Amino acid sequence: MTEAQKASEPFRVVVFADFVCPYSFLAVEQIDRLAREYDVQPMWRPHWLHPETPPEGSPRDLADAGARRERLQAWIKEMAPEQFPRMRIPDKRQYSFLAFEALEFAQARGLDFPYKTAVYDLMWTEGGDIGDPETLITAAERVGIDPREMRIALEERIFAERALLAVNQAREIGIMNTPTIFLGRTRINGWHYYEVLQSVMEKQGVRPVAVAS
Repeated sequence: MTEAQKASEPFRVVVFADFVCPYSFLAVEQIDRLAREYDVQPMWRPHWLHPETPPEGSPRDLADAGARRERLQAWIKEMAPEQFPRMRIPDKRQYSFLAFEALEFAQARGLDFPYKTAVYDLMWTEGGDIGDPETLITAAERVGIDPREMRIALEERIFAERALLAVNQAREIGIMNTPTIFLGRTRINGWHYYEVLQSVMEKQGVRPVAVAS
C-alpha cells in the first residue's frame, strides 16, 4: 500500500467494551466527543466480560457488594465528577449478550453508534435492564430503528451468530480490558482522561475539525 493510499483511508477508531462495565459507560461520552471533534466514525464492538451470567442476570455477592459499590462510586466521583450525579449502579449483574445481538442489528442499519449510547444511558442512568428485550427495543425507538423489526430480530435470534462471531473475534485478538480503544495504530487499555485520547490522535497527525488545515 502506498503512502497516498494510507493517507486516503479513514482514521480507525474501534472500541471493545461491554455494556455492563461502568468504565465503558464513562468512555461513551469521550468517544462520542471524539467523533464530533475529529470527524471520525468509531466502531463499538463487544467484549463479553461475564459470559457466565444467565439471561435473567445474577445477584451480586452481598458479602462485598456494598464495599465494592462504595469504592466504585468514590472512583467515579473523583475521576469523572460530571458523570457521577447521573449514574445509577445496577443492583444485579446484567446479561450482555442480547444487547450485543441488538447492537449487531443496529450496525446492519447503520445506527450502531447512536444505538450503543442509548443502551448505555438506559442501563446506567435510567435503571434499565439490558437483559430485558423491552429495554433494547426502547433504545431502538430512541435512535430511529423500527421497534417492531428490533423485536422480531431479538425474538428470532437473527443476529445471535453474528454477535457470537464478534465476541470470539475480541477473544482471538487478546482483548482483556474494558474498554480497549484502538486509535489508529495505538491501543489503549482501560479508561483514560479525554486529553490522553486527544494526545494519541494528534501524535498520529489527526487534528480537530475546527483547526484542520
